[in-house]
Amino acid sequence: MKIIHYCAHAGGFVYEWHRYHMISELEAAGHQVIDINPVEILGRIGSPDEYSEITVDKVREIYDRAGCDLFFATATDETIRPGAIKEIGRRGIATLNLSCDDLSHPFRVRAISSSFDLTWTTVRENQHILRSYGANVFAMPWGANPHVFKPADVKEDSVVGFVGSCYGARARNLAVLANAGLPVRVYGQPPTGIYGAAPVNHPLVRALYNVGDAWSRVYQSLFFSSGRRCLLGSLKRSVVETFTTPPEKAIPANRIEYLPGPSFQELGMRFSQLAISLGSIELSSTYSLKKPLLFIRLREFEVPMCGGVHLANRLPELGEYFEEDKEMLFYGDLEELIDKARYYLAPERDHQRQKIREHARKRALAEHTWLHRFGRAWQVMGLAT
Repeated sequence: MKIIHYCAHAGGFVYEWHRYHMISELEAAGHQVIDINPVEILGRIGSPDEYSEITVDKVREIYDRAGCDLFFATATDETIRPGAIKEIGRRGIATLNLSCDDLSHPFRVRAISSSFDLTWTTVRENQHILRSYGANVFAMPWGANPHVFKPADVKEDSVVGFVGSCYGARARNLAVLANAGLPVRVYGQPPTGIYGAAPVNHPLVRALYNVGDAWSRVYQSLFFSSGRRCLLGSLKRSVVETFTTPPEKAIPANRIEYLPGPSFQELGMRFSQLAISLGSIELSSTYSLKKPLLFIRLREFEVPMCGGVHLANRLPELGEYFEEDKEMLFYGDLEELIDKARYYLAPERDHQRQKIREHARKRALAEHTWLHRFGRAWQVMGLAT
């Protein structure tokens, strides 16, 4: 299949994960993928109108030269206009958009969703909102590229670890583990590296510093349930952190080991090194609420694909993808998080962890590659693969 991959982005992790996750796996399977990034073409951040004009011209050029089967985008209203998508579709090219933030920001695709043949959302909960925009919606989770995310032959370190920037719920959870006397390691920035010396991530203060964008999102979040939950979490967290010091701010600097964050090529080695990988899937500041919103992330597929032992929040949907205590570990609260981590870190559980590693990789390979995901999307769209 000949695929145009569209993403208007200035680079960095948000852009690179497309290549290491999806694009390279599609190419390894024999599909031809051509990138269109109008930011790269312009050499600067532009407007949706500029991006749209560039994209339509590039698609026309590609199509006229050798044809095209699919226009695959990770687009929002800020990166392309509905008219551009319709123009591409009029050439007989199927159009698919992967919408990534629909639990917290479904309104970011309000204008464009109805113009795509199919909107692929990774969130089950807000499909009705996307349908209200006129979208043809299909819910399907993330995946992981087995050629990039694979087990590494390295010595296992007896630690609970996290790979990524340490903020919010993940910082709180790691601090709780460290305060319980468990060895904790982070491959990534500490909270102070992200927030500085000010109160850790005070949401209302940040909103005041980013008035235009932040308050627009606040207003739009009032109109759907998960948006209101996010606002309530931010408000509660702001009040609590005004009068108390959160665990991640109070913990001594040497209690958690911080090491540089890995490249994509190094992730398999890092996940393989960790006896237990922490999954913290609370959305935004909702972890301050009694019942936080939970949002499955790429990490929940990367770690098992690497043959890692992943300890994540208990969520029924995640339990459909990986069997509890066989392929992934789950916790329902901080007490269970500490108990599970301590139990599975014990030397006498070495064999159990190894079996979990084997079962996790096997399940991920069998059901959770990007080829599985795209194959299902193409089936829904009626495309021959």
